[in-house]
Amino acid sequence: MASAEITHRGVRRVLALTLLLNLAVSAGKILVGSLSGSLAMVADGYHSLVDGANNVIGLIVAAFAYTPPDRGHPYGHRKFETAATVAIGGALLVLSYRVVAGAFASAGRATAPAIGWLNWAVMIATMAMNVFVSWYESREGRRLGSDYLRADATHTRSDLYVSLGVIASFAAAQAGLRQADAVVAGLIGAVIAFQAVQILLRSFHVLTDRAVLAPEAVQEIVRRVPAVKAVREVRTRGSQDAIYVDLIAHVDGGLSLREAHAVADLIEEAVKSALPAVVDVVVHLEPDAP
Repeated sequence: MASAEITHRGVRRVLALTLLLNLAVSAGKILVGSLSGSLAMVADGYHSLVDGANNVIGLIVAAFAYTPPDRGHPYGHRKFETAATVAIGGALLVLSYRVVAGAFASAGRATAPAIGWLNWAVMIATMAMNVFVSWYESREGRRLGSDYLRADATHTRSDLYVSLGVIASFAAAQAGLRQADAVVAGLIGAVIAFQAVQILLRSFHVLTDRAVLAPEAVQEIVRRVPAVKAVREVRTRGSQDAIYVDLIAHVDGGLSLREAHAVADLIEEAVKSALPAVVDVVVHLEPDAP
């Protein structure tokens, strides 16, 4: 079995397991938070869905985005990831609005949430689960060479700060500070909105073919290829882990077609070797000015 297929299967396995764990964490927070009247805990449960959403995006990438081009999609299937990202980003933005609106609506309530031992137990257990998920994704990311898993592990670690805020709201509620729960819930809603906007912006950049690399960086690589006289009109598009490059390279006008084709192959090889995220290079050759 090809090493790439082994890697993709390994990534899918990790993402499927962490998706189930994230859904369990989210369900536990939402259920107990709802029973106790803790908006902050419910909001943190919804925030955990962001991790589940990232897992879903990763599964779509692993299942569809890396499949080879076919007759229906001659440029490949990477835009499947973009389509999923837009849908998930939009859903998270709606979710954040509902969380913030709920926090404002309950800000003036007369009673604090009824925080009991179950709230503390669930939050501590889910934080321990987050630590495990982060460690597991980080370890498997290094083993499989997956930047996606390593990045998601970093994101999961950052969620611990949100959970610490929820625990602080528990202490404040038990001390009689009724507004703390709504304030923390509103802040978590703002965090979800920020993450949703980041997701949508990344998708927007891909859809609008925003440049991914500085042209000068690519030009420097191509100029080192023998027979290349000059490089211009370097253009890049795609995402950080799947970059498409096209450029114009000037070569000796006396080269035969076979020789010119060999130079184009060398350019493509040089760019992909220096920039592993590049998946395709289109080289336009033009004769050098006499």
